[in-house]
Amino acid sequence: MRIRLRVLIIAVVVGLSLWTIYPVQRTIPLGLDLNGGVQLILRVKTENIEPAKRNETVDQAVEIIDRRVNALGVAEPVVTRYGSDDRILVQLPGVSDVEQAKRVIKATAQLRLTLVEAGNEVPARLELLPGPAAPGRTDSAIYLVQRDAPVSGTDLRDARASVDEFNRPAVAFTLTPDAGRRFGEFTERHLHGTLATVLDNRVASIATIQSRIDDHGRIVGVSREEMLEQVITLKSGALPADMEFAADHAVGASLGRDAIRSGIAASAGGLALVGLFMLAYYRRSGVNALISIVVNLLILVGLIAFIPVTMTLPGIAGLVLTIGMGVDSNVLIFERIREELARARSVRLAVAAGFDRVWITIVDTHVTSLIAAALLFQFGTSSIRGFATTLAIGLVANVFTSVFVSRTLFEITGFSPVRPLLAGTRIRFSRWGRHAVIASAFVIVAVLTAMIVRGLPLGIDFAGGTAAIVEFATPSATEDDIRRAVAPLPGDEVVQRYGPAGDRRFMVRIPLASDASGGETIDSALSRLTNALTNSGLPAFEVVERELVSAAIGADLQRRGISAAVASLAAISAYIAARFRLSFAVGAIAATSHDVLVTLGALALAGYDLSLNVTAALLTIVGYSVNDTIVVFDRVRENAKAMRGESLAAVVDASVNQTLSRTVITAGVTLLSVLALYLFGGEVIRGFAFTMLVGIVSGTYSTVFIASSIAVLPERWSR
Repeated sequence: MRIRLRVLIIAVVVGLSLWTIYPVQRTIPLGLDLNGGVQLILRVKTENIEPAKRNETVDQAVEIIDRRVNALGVAEPVVTRYGSDDRILVQLPGVSDVEQAKRVIKATAQLRLTLVEAGNEVPARLELLPGPAAPGRTDSAIYLVQRDAPVSGTDLRDARASVDEFNRPAVAFTLTPDAGRRFGEFTERHLHGTLATVLDNRVASIATIQSRIDDHGRIVGVSREEMLEQVITLKSGALPADMEFAADHAVGASLGRDAIRSGIAASAGGLALVGLFMLAYYRRSGVNALISIVVNLLILVGLIAFIPVTMTLPGIAGLVLTIGMGVDSNVLIFERIREELARARSVRLAVAAGFDRVWITIVDTHVTSLIAAALLFQFGTSSIRGFATTLAIGLVANVFTSVFVSRTLFEITGFSPVRPLLAGTRIRFSRWGRHAVIASAFVIVAVLTAMIVRGLPLGIDFAGGTAAIVEFATPSATEDDIRRAVAPLPGDEVVQRYGPAGDRRFMVRIPLASDASGGETIDSALSRLTNALTNSGLPAFEVVERELVSAAIGADLQRRGISAAVASLAAISAYIAARFRLSFAVGAIAATSHDVLVTLGALALAGYDLSLNVTAALLTIVGYSVNDTIVVFDRVRENAKAMRGESLAAVVDASVNQTLSRTVITAGVTLLSVLALYLFGGEVIRGFAFTMLVGIVSGTYSTVFIASSIAVLPERWSR
């Protein structure tokens, strides 16, 4: 492809990205942690439900509401039990139509397909329900219908938007096979009778049964808005009980303005340090790398705005990982071109050969990350899905910029030779492999022991806690003032403005505290909170409400998250085994597991809670570790052809040495950006940054020693 055409394509892509992004504040929705939203408190009407089943009923309502708000397009909502009775807390970021959200959440979605009867009397088996007007009339009608229905909402297999025979909005639904059989027999017995589709005790539509109907049906006579709402409510399932809204308030960003500003400034500073290193080390070629990374960011943010993807801290973690992979791809390319130049090739030939040889490595690293992103999106919680979506978009953008944009820039400007950081090393890593594995085994045992003895504290996201509404006497207190006041308390705290600024109210969520008997109570947690606020010098305050808050990520969602992570590792293992060797897959997973365990141990020792933000950092570490390992394994596969007759250990040693410069540079520049986030990003995201720091160091070590050592074990055992 000609250079001019390539430049034109790049210019068009950048232009479209800028057009999609502008203005940023209107095109990229922000989550609760960055921008706040609306809080709703609902009460489930459990008066007519058996006492033994009330708790289960509220839990079912939480799951259904969570599905509904996600189907509304609300990313990263918070849906959890509020208090010890029948209330539910719902926080929705960036919702423009609160009334629509209320209608969809509250709709019970009780669907019945039943017969319309004629007559003036209403026996016990029949009931009167309102419904649509008869043809030619505008007022509503009353229908006499059978109470017992052959099928109900529990028999639904699917619901989708459709149109009727006049191309008007309709809701099409499909029944399960068993329900379809029952419905077919029912309609066959009542040919030419009148069938009513009843939704939430109102006749939604009526039709004459012309022939046998098996497993499908349609609700007609609805507006487009009603159609979309009914599809959401029917697909999410019927609520087990009626509900009412107890309160609704605006809530502020859970991270706080100062934390967000500090995080942005620290991230910008970290990226600036990375840029300075690239310019200092790669000189003119470093400019190409910076342009490639900037284009990558523009495309990534453009796609995020176009889809759109709600940005939260876990989503930003996915963005950090893709930027890191973008830097890594450029370093891979530079180091490979440098090696080709060392073979006395011309600059043009070295650039062409470098890109050709590194292409397969970029494909392998990105495919494994895409596999992980796909499985995390399919099975993960909403926060993990945000991470997976951002990661997948970034990977696609990164392949384009690393290969297409970067190559175009090199063909225009050429490559400026640099002195290698670690060239010609001949370290026998395999010689130390056994010692490294034994040392890591001891470290992991110590880590697991520490986690068992001291425990890994779960944050509010996973364990629940206490929610207190605090009202101050004067409006001078801010979220960040309160956050600084409660920062010394153990565990992670969430502080949000509650209602408009004039109300002077804040919601503070903290973990439960132990009392004198060793149990965890709301009173001990509240006492700890009031003492911290009193001793901080803040204005006088009053706790106007306090409640227990259950885990936002309940047991079912935790199981889903673990299943997603296990499935991702299994799929990555299968890919590596197919592309390389089975022992390589074992080495890669062992190295990744090592990094996760070491990082969890460091978190336990440092006293950080396992929160959603820390979980996002752990997922980032998994991607970083696998990416690092595959780079080495790709070089092993290439060298195995050139070093025929040599042992696998010798090939692995040579490959680790050849990629050592790239490994150190990538780890170093990533550490620079994360270190800036840890030092200057503020207390709120320090746990996230700490997790990343430990993971990067551990990932670099495990790539060089653990993965390579395990990969050569089968050959050693066979001797």
